[in-house]
Amino acid sequence: MSGPFMTEDELDALAADLRSGREVAAAGALFDMDGTLVDSVPAVEASWRMVADEFGVPRLPATLHGLTAQAVVVAAGIHPDHRERAAARLVEIESRPGQELKALPGVRPFVDSLPEGHWGVVTSAPREVARARYGAARLPRPAFFVTGDDVTAGKPDPEPFRKGLAALRARGCAGVVVAVEDTVAGLRSARGAGCLALGVPGTYRAAELSPHAHLVIDSFEVLRTRATDTGFSLLVALR
Repeated sequence: MSGPFMTEDELDALAADLRSGREVAAAGALFDMDGTLVDSVPAVEASWRMVADEFGVPRLPATLHGLTAQAVVVAAGIHPDHRERAAARLVEIESRPGQELKALPGVRPFVDSLPEGHWGVVTSAPREVARARYGAARLPRPAFFVTGDDVTAGKPDPEPFRKGLAALRARGCAGVVVAVEDTVAGLRSARGAGCLALGVPGTYRAAELSPHAHLVIDSFEVLRTRATDTGFSLLVALR
């Protein structure tokens, strides 16, 4: 497992190590934003309700979390002639100034413990929304963002996390990359890209995430790290 790309069998073995309380060596980490790092799901769903009401479609289901604005308006059943305007309106609402958002439990100490340059954010949010929402949570700035504006195919396609992996590789991170996600679409994207995919419940229940994750954790509060020469080691604190 010394190369930069892991097979599914190797990733499953690493997940078994974590499950057993053993440390796993990692080169980098990739995180979803909404519902994973930032407690923004209520704000996201409120913006969906506003757009649904304005465009005369039914309220949107929670299963749309993790999708781009364009994919959300398509799934909402908004008429093709109005989709571009609806997506722009969604971005306008979600990037408004003055938002007050909090990091989810355990997130701040965990990202503070990671080596500089070894982690990034992979979000379906447009760049403008990502900047506003992440800034509102007052978290440390990651090495990079991959946003919905940066990809052709959004989650669950592997492209977003493949771009995240490429950004880490360009910074010299060669080895296991841990991805943390709160949605089925995000986990499928991360796992398809070759990440060690950890699911965190909240938006979805653990039972819904489990088939798509290498491992489901309770929250960031159970994660421990130790700095290494090539990145960090990861441990899941058993209860």
